[in-house]
Amino acid sequence: MAYNFALIRFVPDPARGEFVNIGAVAGDEDAADWGVRWISNYTRANAMDSANLLPAAKAFTATLDDRFADVDTPRLDTDLPTIEWLERISAEMNNVVQVSEPAPVVADSAEAALDLVFERLLVDPARVTYRFRKKHQAQAAARRAYRANGVPAEAIKPRARVSSRAYEFEFDFAVHNGSAVQLVQCWSFELPNQAELTEQVKAWAWMAHEIRGNGGNLNSYGVEVPNDIDIAAVYIPPMAGDNSAFGEAESAFDELGVSAAVYDAADVIGAEAAHRLGVVA
Repeated sequence: MAYNFALIRFVPDPARGEFVNIGAVAGDEDAADWGVRWISNYTRANAMDSANLLPAAKAFTATLDDRFADVDTPRLDTDLPTIEWLERISAEMNNVVQVSEPAPVVADSAEAALDLVFERLLVDPARVTYRFRKKHQAQAAARRAYRANGVPAEAIKPRARVSSRAYEFEFDFAVHNGSAVQLVQCWSFELPNQAELTEQVKAWAWMAHEIRGNGGNLNSYGVEVPNDIDIAAVYIPPMAGDNSAFGEAESAFDELGVSAAVYDAADVIGAEAAHRLGVVA
């Protein structure tokens, strides 16, 4: 899939136009998958820094680190990065730190995009941090499935908090038209911390059990969640080895009647949402 990336440059003397690439940002808005990475060795940047401006550049890199800190577990009061934001900082940053115009790169994830960018365009690549796929690809697959099946954008609520009796859980997507018709949770079972992932699956399964028994409410929208709602999952399957979290999830899928789809077959999720909304093809 196509990601966008931009290079982050240290320009100690903008009049001379000399620069060194010190990092890169890459992301995809549909996937809500973003990453930023910095070089591991600033020797070349220090050699160019006759006016001691590198600390100011690093202060900017710290603000980007803060911006990306909540991408995986966003708070409801924060906004995820967007392509518009990346284009804006590219246009505005024209001093000691400059950001190149966004350009496309084909990759499976933001981390994979950064791997390619560092390999081809940066002199001093930083150590690759992640080799596993996070759930962003499953989220992107769900969004594509909704678009392909004509589900109206206004009917799709991301990061939807649902309550049932004393319990509350944030689903990745809720689809509604006055009454909720589908709740979707996305998973990556490639994650290395299987114990933590198993606990997350158990928490989700308990919430799904409560909804099946008692229904619930879609918080912030005043929308009822009926107990016969389509509860769905889009997931990246586990790699060879420890797949204890996936085993826990499969048991919950079967017990609770969850519509589960591998991320590259997520169209069935979008088709079911369209059917329940009465969307005419």
